[in-house]
Amino acid sequence: MANDQQEPGMMRCPVCLGREIDVLLLRTGAELYCVKCSFRGTESDVRSMYEAYRQKYKNRARRIRVEEL
Repeated sequence: MANDQQEPGMMRCPVCLGREIDVLLLRTGAELYCVKCSFRGTESDVRSMYEAYRQKYKNRARRIRVEEL
């Protein structure tokens, strides 16, 4: 293959994602940062914030009836 180097995956800022703004994080060494909101954190911090976001909206695509409430 022409490009055998492992490139980091594109990650979105979890703070901006919660505000429905689509901003990609930039990398400085092991730290990721957002140019829009000044968020700084490691990849594990970002992934844990993604998981919290998923838990918050886990029933978003599911219809909940009045009887279930």
